Amino acid sequence: MDKVLEWLIVALGVAAVVFFAAVIGGTFVWLVWPVVNHAFPKLVADGVLASSLSWWDSVCLTWLFGLLIKSTQTNKNGK
Repeated sequence: MDKVLEWLIVALGVAAVVFFAAVIGGTFVWLVWPVVNHAFPKLVADGVLASSLSWWDSVCLTWLFGLLIKSTQTNKNGK
């Protein structure tokens, strides 16, 4: 029972770290998004980039791209 509880605490700690990293990164993306719109007005006009982004959408995008980047990394042995 102690091992299960220990594993659960570690899993909750990892989940909390991932959540807070996504919140911090998503908040940064949300704050910078108007600059992106001004830097790429043609992409916004063509519908490639969203003209506005909610805070929750930016957090979800940060989490999604974090998963995608993590899944493409390999270790030093190339496995």
